[in-house]
Amino acid sequence: MYRLTPYYRQLSQPAGDSTVRQQYDLDRHDERLRSLKRVCAWLALFYFTYTLVDIYLLPEAAWRSIVLRFGLVGPPTLLLFAYFKRPVSIRRKELAAVCQGCLGTLVWCMILISANTPDVLNYYYAGLVFILVLTIVATPPFEQSLYGTLFVFATLYITIWFLPEVTLHYILLHLSVGIPILVLSLMANYRFSAESLRLYLEKNSVDALRQELAKRNTELERISYIDPLTGLANRRVLARHADELHKKIEPNQIITIIIADVDHFKAFNDYYGHAEGDSCLRAVAKAISAACDKEDVVCRFGGEEFLVLRSEHSPQMDSAIDTAENIRQAVADLAIPHQAAQEGKVTLSIGVCTGPLDPGVGLNSLINAADVALYAAKREGRNRVRYGNPSDAALALLAPQSPVTPTI
Repeated sequence: MYRLTPYYRQLSQPAGDSTVRQQYDLDRHDERLRSLKRVCAWLALFYFTYTLVDIYLLPEAAWRSIVLRFGLVGPPTLLLFAYFKRPVSIRRKELAAVCQGCLGTLVWCMILISANTPDVLNYYYAGLVFILVLTIVATPPFEQSLYGTLFVFATLYITIWFLPEVTLHYILLHLSVGIPILVLSLMANYRFSAESLRLYLEKNSVDALRQELAKRNTELERISYIDPLTGLANRRVLARHADELHKKIEPNQIITIIIADVDHFKAFNDYYGHAEGDSCLRAVAKAISAACDKEDVVCRFGGEEFLVLRSEHSPQMDSAIDTAENIRQAVADLAIPHQAAQEGKVTLSIGVCTGPLDPGVGLNSLINAADVALYAAKREGRNRVRYGNPSDAALALLAPQSPVTPTI
């Protein structure tokens, strides 16, 4: 058994600002309209060509057939195709096609009533074709197919009583064929409608899941490049940016590396606790970001180390040092209390290096040079900026071990 209730429940489900029915009709308007035009064109050709069958089987009703078919059905057929071009919903266009099929049935019955020959009884079985047209051939929405088919069925079995020499036995024989055709064709139409809707809903569901998955993947990728504590970029972003720079190295391209380290941070954590330590790092990260340009890559480089990468086309050592000094001053201005620091507040030691990007070595030479400068700033008393020479980086890279990160 086919249950109608679930089908209508699916159609009435909300879909954004509309219902599934409205969204379904809107999304599949063009596809359904093309199919409807094609089917209606073939059915119209079939219907009017059958005038020749009327003339052959019912010669006494030949002129009536020509007049009724072309006079009553012809103009509405032309209007139907004109209506297909109007900006109305596909459901209304399909309803107009169903009404046209009902009109064609009514006119055909009028032709047969006027024929006074027993041959009309054999020909009358052809009327069941109209039921197939409104259910299986045109495949309108189920509710339209149901109402249109019931109208055709009622028209046929009201007209049948007015046929010449009709008997109750003939009517029962006709019904024995008509009722199964009615029921089975409606079941087929319902199955087609329900399956079409099910496929549409599944496609929408798959599309929604795909969009959600893409959104989640984008969010996961974003999270994977962000340091969860400070909200800055992490070293993966630095590596990705370095790869992009190497792929499109430009002439005279100058890279600036700024490495900042929180002074005596281990002592800060020991004295104030890790919660305050995390809060301190977040405040420092925010101050560093505010002191940099939007184009700069600012990342958390280590536990309490931060790195700024700036790509420029001409050497601007003064600008790089100025930026580093602005970063140092911005953190000092936060005035975060630090019992173990000489100044009594959180400060930064900063190393800066500016130089061309070496395709063979990459950013490592500049980072090492900035790290050497940072170590010098630590050694000279902290809370200061020092500039590292790229040649120092080359020596650092030739050393058996990588430069030691300054102790806190």
